[in-house]
Amino acid sequence: MRLFDTHCHLDLYPDYDNVIDEIERAQIYTIAVTNAPSVFRRSSQIAEGARFVRTAIGLHPELVGQRYRELGLFTELLEETRYVGEVGLDFVSPDQRDRDLQKKVFRTVLERCADFGDKFITVHSRRAAGDVVDMVGGAYPGTVVLHWFSGSSKVLKRALEYGLLFSVNPAMLVGEKGRRLVAQIPLDRLLTETDGPFVKVGDSVARPHNVASVVSGLAELKNLDPVRVSETLFDNLRNALTTKRTR
Repeated sequence: MRLFDTHCHLDLYPDYDNVIDEIERAQIYTIAVTNAPSVFRRSSQIAEGARFVRTAIGLHPELVGQRYRELGLFTELLEETRYVGEVGLDFVSPDQRDRDLQKKVFRTVLERCADFGDKFITVHSRRAAGDVVDMVGGAYPGTVVLHWFSGSSKVLKRALEYGLLFSVNPAMLVGEKGRRLVAQIPLDRLLTETDGPFVKVGDSVARPHNVASVVSGLAELKNLDPVRVSETLFDNLRNALTTKRTR
């Protein structure tokens, strides 16, 4: 099976060199997301020479309060990569000023990325899925992937209507709520991720090779052959990377 991980915090593994070696040996196409523009270049350097790693530039919503001044750096570095993440909204905090600042930053990120038309953006939407989907809209010029989606069925339906994709990690297939949500998403709108090292598989921290368990879990959930599921998922990724929408 051809495996890929569209959302992995490679730079946050204490043994990232070993993780990169595993990625290269298994040929797992991996998008290494970052949490702030200021760490993008270092994250790119640790994966320098790796054939199967692509580094994304991000500004995590939980860090916006401390890092929003890096928006200028985000814009400056955006030309160096096609991949963007982790970005988005996180409304765990009830602080309205923080939420407003997150929206302002995310809006700017979307606007800057739209200028290129072909960015692959992996988006955080915890307790803010409706706002994220509404801000992206139905004609966004790029690929938007909702990472670890946990919103309502109503918001999920709207996201599907808008053409958004969803990335699934092992943790999403453990609980009943996650399985119910994933079951509602057509296979041709799904991608795989680990969100390592924040997700665990058993007693171990998830690593990119653990996307194989996502493939088997999706095959079981949708009562399909795992090889067919793997091929469809890889086609989804390939289509996402070869499609360019303009305003």
